[in-house]
Amino acid sequence: MSESLQGKKTPKEELEILSQAFQTFNEATQQLQDSYDDLKERVKLLDLELAKKNEELEKNLAEKEEVKNYLNNILESLTTGVIVMDRQGTITTFNKTAGWITGLTPESCLGKPLKDLFHDDLFENMVSRLGKTGNGPLSVDREITTANGSRIHIQASASPVLDPDENQIGSLLIVKDMTRIRHLEIEAQRNQRLRAMGEMAAGIAHEIRNPLGSIELFASLLKKDVEPDEEKSELVEHIRSGVKNMDRIISTLLLYAKSPRPSQQKCDIHQLLTTLLTSSSDMVIADNIKIVQHFRESNTWVNGDRDLLKQVFGNLIRNAVQAMPQGGELCLTTKKVNALSNQSDAGNDHRQFITITVSDTGQGIPADHLVKIFNPFFSTKDKGTGLGLSISHNIIKAHQGTIDAESEPGKQTTFIVNLPSWDDEFDEK
Repeated sequence: MSESLQGKKTPKEELEILSQAFQTFNEATQQLQDSYDDLKERVKLLDLELAKKNEELEKNLAEKEEVKNYLNNILESLTTGVIVMDRQGTITTFNKTAGWITGLTPESCLGKPLKDLFHDDLFENMVSRLGKTGNGPLSVDREITTANGSRIHIQASASPVLDPDENQIGSLLIVKDMTRIRHLEIEAQRNQRLRAMGEMAAGIAHEIRNPLGSIELFASLLKKDVEPDEEKSELVEHIRSGVKNMDRIISTLLLYAKSPRPSQQKCDIHQLLTTLLTSSSDMVIADNIKIVQHFRESNTWVNGDRDLLKQVFGNLIRNAVQAMPQGGELCLTTKKVNALSNQSDAGNDHRQFITITVSDTGQGIPADHLVKIFNPFFSTKDKGTGLGLSISHNIIKAHQGTIDAESEPGKQTTFIVNLPSWDDEFDEK
């Protein structure tokens, strides 16, 4: 009885134990609160750090996207075509200029094998040979046929795409359209040749004209002496006629050799062509020739000498008519263009141009003759000096324009003339 009473705690002792338990619980709770507050602060710091990292990452991504867009804009703005393939020959990059040159759209080329896109195997052969040249670049200069059937002259180079370890991971093709440059080279050679021939012809003409004058004088005197004899007079008249014909040829030759200096006039090319077709006294067009006019622009004023241009287009129309002895179609077309793809040293990039074409449906001109038609004394006709087109070339050149010819043997011939359009602000100054 006394032992059980000794083991039982008094209310005071139990209250102290309970108080200690509450104190311990409060201490544990405070520690937990402190740990929670510390964790909360650390989470807050981590959130701030994470937000900062996210901001930096977004900034880096934006900068990379900006650089990517910038490089892509540069790629699309290049005047050369860029085509990139992976190891399997699948196209991964195809810029706009490559599309313009080849006649294909970039969208239709991406992700497709190079060999499936081009009928010409030039590019495929260049890429396949890269591995055989010790990873050195290849360059080719030649004509190709584009997807739309045009023939252009290109300069193409191929080089490998390497990773940092110098392993080839793809191939790069650079394509440049050299058609204009080739045309300018041909035109420059032709101008140089014609200039040299003109100087030579002028010297020869002067040397021949002097004795011709003496022959003409002696023939006149001889005619007076043999006038009673009709037969001899007729022979002398033949001499005089031959001298006059030679003098006419020499005058034409000197006209070719002389550099024309056109006056600057505001000339309506439509009115000029219409006048040549309807009112020209030396222009005879047979009834079996149909005249077709495609005057697409209402304002076709050119900066040119009206009289010299009449000589040029009169000669072109006359040649077209003579090319169709059995009849056919004579087509005159005009249109305004912003720039010339084959412009040489005219220095008129700021100008617009009027393109005038004169086409006939005659027998055409063989390819070996087409390259010579602007040469002096070259003619396929039985009569004539062969100077008409040479003089026309010089006149158009003096107008800072261009003249060229295209022909399909057995079908048609087209002469293309480009003349600077009249500029009210520029030409009136």
